[in-house]
Amino acid sequence: MKYPFINSQILRRFNKKTVFVKLFVLTVITVCIFIFLFNPPRFPVVVPVRQLTNKPETAIFNSSAVVGVVQNTRRHVLGYTGYTIQRLGLKPIPLASSLQPNTGEPVINDVLSFIYPIDISAQQNFKCRQWTNRSVELIPNIKRTLLIVVVSAAEHSAKRDLIRKTWAGPSLRKVDEIQLIFLVGSTLGEDKVIKDRLEKENAKYEDVVQVNVVDTYANLTLKSVALLHWAYSHCPAAQLVLKCDDDTYLNFHVLSKLINKQQLKPINRLYGLGIMEDSPQRDPNNKYYISRNVWPWSKYPAFVSGGGYLLGRDTIQPLLAAVQTTPLFPLEDVYLTGICARKARIKSLSSRR
Repeated sequence: MKYPFINSQILRRFNKKTVFVKLFVLTVITVCIFIFLFNPPRFPVVVPVRQLTNKPETAIFNSSAVVGVVQNTRRHVLGYTGYTIQRLGLKPIPLASSLQPNTGEPVINDVLSFIYPIDISAQQNFKCRQWTNRSVELIPNIKRTLLIVVVSAAEHSAKRDLIRKTWAGPSLRKVDEIQLIFLVGSTLGEDKVIKDRLEKENAKYEDVVQVNVVDTYANLTLKSVALLHWAYSHCPAAQLVLKCDDDTYLNFHVLSKLINKQQLKPINRLYGLGIMEDSPQRDPNNKYYISRNVWPWSKYPAFVSGGGYLLGRDTIQPLLAAVQTTPLFPLEDVYLTGICARKARIKSLSSRR
């Protein structure tokens, strides 16, 4: 054999390159498996793939009463939609019309067919009928119109009475620019005694609306969607809609000052206490337990605390449209003010007040 030294050197180099290639391929496969296991892919299914960023949620804080514009990437939002549609095998609703038809996403939730067995009648004093769709941004120094919706349960009459005697007393009710209602659900088996009490309560106070959603913790998200639908269909001229629970004490004097601040002038935003980088509760005994099967990611998108928040008028229809194409999630505030708000590209302003 000629040039045995040269041949042996070439052979060694060839073997080294082969080993290197094998090690490189094995490393790439290992990294891919690790990423797949600990960072599940975002399944698009029928949702069009959009360019998503991997930047974390950010907030710009300042020293004023309203302390930050909460911005969020859409990486969890589209991932949740496609992942859940595939996981549950959800199908589009036949012949359903979308509130925003150009999204390219199928309608999987019917948000326009809620029924209200008890509602504000034409004979009742309902201030929303006198309000007009005037723009608070174009007309300076006008009084803001505010719809307050207190989410309550059918049997919580004592809590509603307490609210009427405290923060929602005559001083609030005599304000022409404020309309307050209590939104209650139905009872299992349609309890006739409770229904009769609700009808008498509404006849006396003219402030009770009942929706055909059974009052259970699991239905809180659906009930809040009904709130959006009622405001959209019954009180479209309200420049702000305040959602709060019947175990919340509202400091109306602070609120009345806050809603007139310049930071709250835009009616295309959400206002409340922002919560960021919140992790799902994985303890099955926890009230807010969410399994990895339902939400496989380690963080929720930024959202606003559900105890009480303000919705600008121009957020109502986009939120309803987002609900149409987004599978329901058990936690109402995460779902509406986080997942759906991000999908609808609605910004939130966070305030500790």
